[in-house]
Amino acid sequence: MRTIAIMSPKGGIAKTTSADTIAYILGEEKGKKVLLIDADPQGDTSKVYQRYDPEGEGLSGLLERHRYVGGGFDTSYFIEQTDYQNIDIITANGYLMQTDMRLRLEREKTQIERLRETLKEVDKQYDYCICDCGRLLDMVVINVLIAAEMVIAPVKLGGFENEAIYNLQEQLDDLCELNEKLHIKGIITMRQKNKTTLEFEQWMKEQSGFKMFKTPVRRSIVVEKASMAMKPLPAFSKNSVAVKDYRAIVEELLGE
Repeated sequence: MRTIAIMSPKGGIAKTTSADTIAYILGEEKGKKVLLIDADPQGDTSKVYQRYDPEGEGLSGLLERHRYVGGGFDTSYFIEQTDYQNIDIITANGYLMQTDMRLRLEREKTQIERLRETLKEVDKQYDYCICDCGRLLDMVVINVLIAAEMVIAPVKLGGFENEAIYNLQEQLDDLCELNEKLHIKGIITMRQKNKTTLEFEQWMKEQSGFKMFKTPVRRSIVVEKASMAMKPLPAFSKNSVAVKDYRAIVEELLGE
């Protein structure tokens, strides 16, 4: 199982859309078995896949009640099937904020290795694990990064957005001592065809120092409509320009 985190410190740059769409294309169009993990207390991915429960356990339960940390449950207990045959999910809700605080109080090494160790139980059952992370580098997200081998970072045109990927890289550098295989790769999102955007895209790919997916994701109002409908983007509009771009990104991912 290849574990990939979708993460950015900035909001409004299609982080959750990227996670949900990549998972959908891998599972429903490419026939891969996908475990989708919602690691954001807002639970947006859980809502998109129609499994949000404000009282559910999900990732909080996995990190706090698994046998690995003295609880009574194995990993499969916290995994739910979605309406899509090849996609299962571990959900999230506001309880993740409490989980973060409890993990901060731990003084054992297991506080940051829990997700990596618990996912070993299902490693042979899935081809990909796609994790939608919250914006903060809290203990829950650190657990994801210790378990992952790649971080996909959406980035769009703008000074603050550009700076965010550098800040993210600095944070990841501190974790690489604990997870040597962790690396970052960027996706340009919300691309519009104008001179400024094209210059920014060229700079990111050729001079920024970051590995970037070749395909940028074009701006499309359909993305907002899909999020309002609480549906995965390809299920809402399979032929939109953004979906076509994400398909090309998945092809790049499969080719690595």
